[in-house]
Amino acid sequence: MKQVVDYGQGMTVSKFTRFWRNCLQIPAWFMPWKRLRAFFHRLKGVHIGKKVEIGYMVLIDNRRPELITIEDNVTITTMCVVISHDLSRQYNEGKEIIGEVRIRKGAFIGMNSTIMPGITIGEGAVVAAGSVVTHDVDPHTIVGGVPAKKIRDYYSG
Repeated sequence: MKQVVDYGQGMTVSKFTRFWRNCLQIPAWFMPWKRLRAFFHRLKGVHIGKKVEIGYMVLIDNRRPELITIEDNVTITTMCVVISHDLSRQYNEGKEIIGEVRIRKGAFIGMNSTIMPGITIGEGAVVAAGSVVTHDVDPHTIVGGVPAKKIRDYYSG
């Protein structure tokens, strides 16, 4: 669920914590072993399940990583962005959007995709490469495009 708050109200961590999370981002981007990439994202505060594959240069929110949950057997491919806050209203309205992001079991996120705040990717769902997900994705659904729209349903039994 998304909520709109005043800018800065959603930020409750110290500058040291943000600095530490930014330092952890570098090994999380370039570590040659996928388990170590997931390990460094866990150190930042992201809730990550078992057997999760995270590709190179995946940006998982440093500002509110505790709002991101990635369940078991999820694959997030190279250069994806998963954010739990949106500062697009910061300058005009003085607001920011904050929302919990959940990626359910067995989901696949294609290369260079962006997951916006407050989104739930359903179990076994597939997000096509280059998509921007602005709405929840149903389980066992393929979505793609900017913004991501349903392409078709499938069931892997």
